[in-house]
Amino acid sequence: MKIYFTFLFFSMAVFFLCIGLKVILQKRPLLLPSRYFFCFIILVFSARFVYFVKILSNLGLSGAPPLVWINPIMLICLLIFFWIQMKGYILIGIHDDSFRNALIFSLNKNNITFEERLSKIVLTEEKTELQISMQTWMGSGQIKLKKSKNSHLLKTIVDGINEYYISNQIKPNNITSIFYVIMGILMLACAISFLFSTQTPADRKYQKPKVLLQ
Repeated sequence: MKIYFTFLFFSMAVFFLCIGLKVILQKRPLLLPSRYFFCFIILVFSARFVYFVKILSNLGLSGAPPLVWINPIMLICLLIFFWIQMKGYILIGIHDDSFRNALIFSLNKNNITFEERLSKIVLTEEKTELQISMQTWMGSGQIKLKKSKNSHLLKTIVDGINEYYISNQIKPNNITSIFYVIMGILMLACAISFLFSTQTPADRKYQKPKVLLQ
């Protein structure tokens, strides 16, 4: 268990640090496929599945109460929900005005006809909508296509946005990036603490009781 938790926290630290430092060092916003974050969620949830397996190893299949089985079922349902929701790209380090300019640049560059509406852009020829959600003060958001599985179209738009950022040297909003770096450092500290600990919380919680000989 100690090796597992060390690997878990080290992997989460690498995830946070890579994203945060990439935005800060490259000095431009970052657009990542949402599926990367889904993989991160799986990594986080894996700790609960490990707890579940450890409980079963102690209690056995026949001795496990029904409540024990509810936890993994709920986690699987949540993973299915996140898989459905996490489409498109995650935006990190963006500003409201510069992102709008980058998006319009990309649409015009790729000859995509569009109409601007509240919180979405209608791609008239493609008969789909480009949905955009932003938290401007944090510099984060999400962009995805509605009712369309044309991943190539969205990637083409994202490539055009990145081209605009590179050519115009747009400075990022580093609030989310700094938060990611701080989280990465904390996760790294947790990984080191687990590495040098003699026993993990899971070991202490689910260890088999000792039988005293009379």
